[in-house]
Amino acid sequence: MTFSIKYKPLFKVEILHNFFLDLGLDEFAAMTDSEKLKQLDSYEISSFLNIIPTPETLQKLNGHNLVFKITNDGFTVWSKVTGINDDTPFISLNDDLSFTFLVQLKDSTFYNYTNLKLESAGKLYYFSNQTLTTESDSFPLIKKTGDNSSINQNYVLMDNGANAELSKLSTNEKDNLFAIIRIFVKGKNNSLSITNMNNRIKNPVKIFEILFNNRETIWRYFFSENQQVKNSDDVKKEDGNARQLITKTVQPLTQRGFISIELDGTELPNPDARIIKPNSSNTKYYSETYI
Repeated sequence: MTFSIKYKPLFKVEILHNFFLDLGLDEFAAMTDSEKLKQLDSYEISSFLNIIPTPETLQKLNGHNLVFKITNDGFTVWSKVTGINDDTPFISLNDDLSFTFLVQLKDSTFYNYTNLKLESAGKLYYFSNQTLTTESDSFPLIKKTGDNSSINQNYVLMDNGANAELSKLSTNEKDNLFAIIRIFVKGKNNSLSITNMNNRIKNPVKIFEILFNNRETIWRYFFSENQQVKNSDDVKKEDGNARQLITKTVQPLTQRGFISIELDGTELPNPDARIIKPNSSNTKYYSETYI
């Protein structure tokens, strides 16, 4: 008689960022499945984020025969399942059981290329399938995969909620902390639960999605000599300065691909995301390139 230990995904969290997944003006969401796979093939959230379970969650995972695994596009929690039903957790999961994961920033330029308000930097974001008691009922819940809804400042906790969460963490855990992800066995509604009415793992497995949109900026070009600008060009003089040109419309920042910005038939370089400059009211953002 043979005996084997079997594990099955309990839930997944996908963390997608269009700065890395878009290809110039080609948006990831509009790509074909094969094009998406190609973009995802070189995508690594570990290049800009660190995801770690809290010590309490590690105890819960170990105590329930669950395994946490980082993936290129997020993480998965696997459950040991019974030999009778491969969708039944080996150790029963209570409805109010929750798992908490810390999201720490690894890239100091994250807010440069991410479409979030700069004044939100340092505040605590919260993603969960249940509403935190310190927040209003209108606080947004974590999205399901395919919803294609990017996050915004509505996911920032109020000060009392953030302080309560931070009080549970060590100094190291709070270092560069951007967000908390908390997944309950039973969500605020059934569509966000990770087990069904019979406490079996849902089929298909529940996949949550956290989607960051890339920032759009006005591209500003500095020249050492005056430029002749035509109406058909993609740039115009800024405040009448022939040595300082800006794009007529905002342009997305992307890691890959090339966006054609023409001046008299010549394509201008695309800026990188290392430096952006907001205006005095933080309503416009500029990316600068010296020619």
